Amino acid sequence: MNPYLDRALAHLDQLGQQRPSPNSKLLDALGSALNAYAHTPDLTATFVVLLPELLEIARSPFGFLAEIAYSGATPYLKSHAVVDIYKPNFTHRDIVSNLSFWNLDTLNGAIMTSRAPVVSNDPANDPRSGGVPSGHMTLQAFLGMPFLVDDQLLGALAIANKPGGYTDADVELFGDLAEIGGLLIAADRS
Repeated sequence: MNPYLDRALAHLDQLGQQRPSPNSKLLDALGSALNAYAHTPDLTATFVVLLPELLEIARSPFGFLAEIAYSGATPYLKSHAVVDIYKPNFTHRDIVSNLSFWNLDTLNGAIMTSRAPVVSNDPANDPRSGGVPSGHMTLQAFLGMPFLVDDQLLGALAIANKPGGYTDADVELFGDLAEIGGLLIAADRS
């Protein structure tokens, strides 16, 4: 078996033994994702199934799961799963893949440059925000989580527009996803 996948499974097992137990819906979603990847190692397919579950848990209408890629020395986010917000009447289950996010001067870019969680409950006035593309819905709140494995930045989760915004509790909740998401990317690369 893959050592990164083994680490992800061991981490999930440890989470399941904690008292009080972390969010059971998140544990179920992560368990299903790891099981799916172990049987059919397709990272995009795994993230496409996982993202809608994460959005439901986060009460967020849109977001993405992405891998860090490079063009020369320049990092960018290559999505494996992103909500298609340009589709009329989209839902959190309208998922597309293979979008790239190149601008480091945005909240998405701040995930890569800071290598730390990015919380913004006033994106319009956040100095890290570079705005949104034409036709993109307004950001009212944003949470970005970097996926780090052995201090290497491998990917990210970004979710947006949770009613009332994001808190430290959301950062803590999705910290386990960040660890397991990073290990899935590492497993896929090995």
